[in-house]
Amino acid sequence: MRVNKYLVPLLVGTALLGSVGIAQATGLWEVSGKQAIAPGGMTTSEDVRGWMTLQQIADGFGLGLDDLYRLAGVPQEVPPETALKDLEAVLTDFETSGVREALSVYLGEVPAPQPATEERAPATPTPVALTTPTPAVTPTVHAGPTPLPAGEILPAAEIKGRHTLLEISEQCAVPRADLMVHLGLPGDTNQTVAVKELAASGVLSSLEDLRAAVAELQVR
Repeated sequence: MRVNKYLVPLLVGTALLGSVGIAQATGLWEVSGKQAIAPGGMTTSEDVRGWMTLQQIADGFGLGLDDLYRLAGVPQEVPPETALKDLEAVLTDFETSGVREALSVYLGEVPAPQPATEERAPATPTPVALTTPTPAVTPTVHAGPTPLPAGEILPAAEIKGRHTLLEISEQCAVPRADLMVHLGLPGDTNQTVAVKELAASGVLSSLEDLRAAVAELQVR
């Protein structure tokens, strides 16, 4: 029986292509450099690759997913089928190298970093303000208007209600007897109380009448 010389190569090629397709469908054929990871088959942190998923790494080291998520700093809502390289694109500050470093500490390949000891400056004592005792305040007794300098006379227009008849007589330089007569005041009028009180009690008609009387006496 004579066999066509083109038939044999065709059959061999078909068989090879068919086997590759079956291997790819079952996950036994890798064309991107990726390798199948057997459970517990990873022994060092250097085995971690960016194309690996979280589930593959957990299985490879025999870790629980919760432990791996904690070591890698991955949020729990991230699916375990997510590859590390994909996480780098969506998580801030996430790097595959960081996962390797965390696993190297977990596996005891390197000692755990010691927290930096912060040197604190000695506490500076808070100064305490010394309280100076407040001296007791003695009530000031009003002794009347300030006396005028020697030789000066108080104008009638500047007489205030706090002045007394005695002060008005002295500072305005008018005789008390003449002032009492001019105002029509009785002789027993108290000359040491403020004239505003005399006006309030009706003894003195008004401050204006008092100023007018003094002004007349000053021009005499």
